[in-house]
Amino acid sequence: MKSTEESGNERRDEKTTGELLHILRGTHSEKELNEYIARHTQPDGEMTFAARFSGLLEQKGLSKSDVIRKSLVERTYGYQILSGKKNAGRDYILALCIAAGFTLRETQSMLEGAKAGVLYSRSSRDAIIIYGIEHGMNMMDLNELLSVKEEKPFFSEAEG
Repeated sequence: MKSTEESGNERRDEKTTGELLHILRGTHSEKELNEYIARHTQPDGEMTFAARFSGLLEQKGLSKSDVIRKSLVERTYGYQILSGKKNAGRDYILALCIAAGFTLRETQSMLEGAKAGVLYSRSSRDAIIIYGIEHGMNMMDLNELLSVKEEKPFFSEAEG
């Protein structure tokens, strides 16, 4: 197996977007820009949501089947998302991240990488979801909280 350096995936997502922006603002030459790009970026579309998600699952020692089951996503559709055959919408990405127990930072990174719109703390629904992630809520409990707060819940098991 290749090391992260050899594979070109030099743990690019270890820094927050804010930290990366700070580094980028501190570049003063094209050479520094090239170094920044080589160290902290990847071409758009190079690494799919499915690949990034599966990589993080592997790092955490989690199985796709357990995560899909806990996500309330219909099983076949969940596997299609995680194999890259289907592009996931924002709620599906959130459900999979929550079911996997990803941190807020990891979840935001997954959303950002999928160009699905990060969670926004000024949005009441997003604030509830952030609360749920930060407090380790499962999908059923988070759906219930969203309903109680009169916000749109995630899909039901029947909807998939």
